[in-house]
Amino acid sequence: MIKISSLYHLIILLTAGALFVLMGCGLTGYGLCCTAYAGEVTPFEECATLRNMSDQTIMGVIRTAPFKVKGGATQRHEGPFRLEEGETVQICSTGPFYDGYKVELVLRTIIPLFTCKTRLSGDIMLRKTETAEGYTKLYADCK
Repeated sequence: MIKISSLYHLIILLTAGALFVLMGCGLTGYGLCCTAYAGEVTPFEECATLRNMSDQTIMGVIRTAPFKVKGGATQRHEGPFRLEEGETVQICSTGPFYDGYKVELVLRTIIPLFTCKTRLSGDIMLRKTETAEGYTKLYADCK
């Protein structure tokens, strides 16, 4: 059981070949939103914590490596997230992973702004900087 301690808390679990998005609304809310089943997965689970270190909301998606399903179609698991200033979310996956047991992390608004492949271990900091020209740049400390 997961105890939700903030008004809006999101935990993404990519485990046992399924994508689960658990979303709590309210101080003690619980809920199950989405399930998608995978092909082959690794026998172990890797986890990390996404930490929004910026002073703005950051949205994005975590994606596993593509895999083939019956009939030959290619799919992948995706777990969207939306983190307010200072908010965190734990993400876990059993794959399928890219080389080096990595997943793809995409930070976006309407369009992708930043993408990288990262290991799921420890903290992954989501950050914001201002360029000399006054543009905002969102990025993550990928591993």
